Amino acid sequence: MKLKISLAAALLAALTLTQAQDKKPERREAGFDWDRSYSEEWEEMKKYPIPEWMIDAKFGIYTHWGIYSVPAHGGPDYVKEMYKADPEKSKRGTAQYHINKYGPVAEFGYKDFLPMFNTPKFDAKEWVDVMESGGVKFAGICLSHHDGFALWDSKHSDYNSVNYGPKRDIYGEIAAEVKKRDDIKLAATFHMARTYGYMYDNDKNYSKEQKQTWDIFDPEYAHMYKDKSVLSKEDFAAEWSGKVREVIDNYSPDVLWFDGLSGSIKNDEVPEDSIVDILKYYYKKGFESGDSVVVCSKLPGTRVWNFPLGFGLRCYENCRDMEEDPQGYWLADRAISYPWCYVNDKQYKHRAPYHIRSLVDMTSRGGIFFLSLTPKGDGSIPDEEKEIMKNMGDWLSINGEAIYATRRYKTAGEGTTEMLVWSKGKNRYKWDFTALNAEDVRFTRSKDLTSLYATVLGVPESKTYTIKTLDKGKKLSTGGGIESISMLGSDATIKWEETEEGLKIYFPEVIPNDIACSFKIIVKGKLVM
Repeated sequence: MKLKISLAAALLAALTLTQAQDKKPERREAGFDWDRSYSEEWEEMKKYPIPEWMIDAKFGIYTHWGIYSVPAHGGPDYVKEMYKADPEKSKRGTAQYHINKYGPVAEFGYKDFLPMFNTPKFDAKEWVDVMESGGVKFAGICLSHHDGFALWDSKHSDYNSVNYGPKRDIYGEIAAEVKKRDDIKLAATFHMARTYGYMYDNDKNYSKEQKQTWDIFDPEYAHMYKDKSVLSKEDFAAEWSGKVREVIDNYSPDVLWFDGLSGSIKNDEVPEDSIVDILKYYYKKGFESGDSVVVCSKLPGTRVWNFPLGFGLRCYENCRDMEEDPQGYWLADRAISYPWCYVNDKQYKHRAPYHIRSLVDMTSRGGIFFLSLTPKGDGSIPDEEKEIMKNMGDWLSINGEAIYATRRYKTAGEGTTEMLVWSKGKNRYKWDFTALNAEDVRFTRSKDLTSLYATVLGVPESKTYTIKTLDKGKKLSTGGGIESISMLGSDATIKWEETEEGLKIYFPEVIPNDIACSFKIIVKGKLVM
């Protein structure tokens, strides 16, 4: 009898524990402001508005491409993982992969990839053509990832693409091509704030032999690997600041985007004063030239904003840790397919429909979509990525009126999909776009309040959609209702009727696409907001 009671108690305890683990925690704040005092000059910089062109743009593109694209395994953190003191503790088996393919680290270090990074297929015009084919309105590249290799002609570090690898000013060529396009702005993204000591394991983990034979401990290469025991914080900070400033001076990007700065600021590796000086300089230069510029403030995995809240355009990685109802305008960055760079036999789990529906949903909530391509080590863009971009561009060429230069409606949309989900594996909330379907509709509006766009994310089996938000009893416009409804990309006359359940719209027989269909609702007078 005691055994039965004990067994029942154990089962009950196990069930309770499982239920507790599966239960979603309460929503936390999307991110934290700095837990330290900051310069009053930030308050002045908070007055700089997000440019109208950026809010109009909705869709931008950049790349994750560099030395790490040559081994094409694991991701951009290849350099950090290959130097793990214990290969067994390397993520995604990167260290063992390196040993098997290239030999022991003592014989083949990260620097030895440089001659292999000769990028024979890199063509700046082709890259920007592919970007433009997707319908983007701002474009650029990641100029330097955590490995610190600069993809431009830098005077502040000889560890760059003009001296090594391609022997070309990669960003300079991209910038020149972007500026040939009348309706695309130039972006520059920097990940190099984390470079200081980035690729080193805990010092006590390394053996005496490793310290004697591995190139990351050789003072000759300290300028490449940013060895903390050789390079001071002050020297690193001066180099970081010099690099950012020269990109501003030499290429005049319209958008600056930074990754990993909050941790570097907290550790005094990139002083706050230096950042303030650079950003003030950037804004002054941008406004004097007549082109307003924008700085993106990312929410890193540490959940502490790169810059004080209220400054710049806040940015979330793939919509993780977002608010339930984000206010204002914001940006989300995502890889076209993960991992963040090209890897051998890369799989493209999500294609154009996923990215298009994501764009529609983000736009309805005030979002701006920043997508990253992942070119191969030889400089070519994978065919799958070219296809995705072309398909997105084709959709936007028809439905762009419902995206570009639109503004938020008083409600983002309606439907059956639960967007904000708890990711148990990642231990965080995120927006989930995978389930969006023909039962979901998203709204945008024209700036002059004369038109409402309702984009249905698929084609219902019934070929009808009833928008409950627009039921007969609600006042839609100042002039007494709807003037007309049309479908973007279709010449067919659209039938519709106002009912107590909602605005019922009938799809035409021939539909431009089955990914997302945009209806333009012209109202009498102005929309009621």
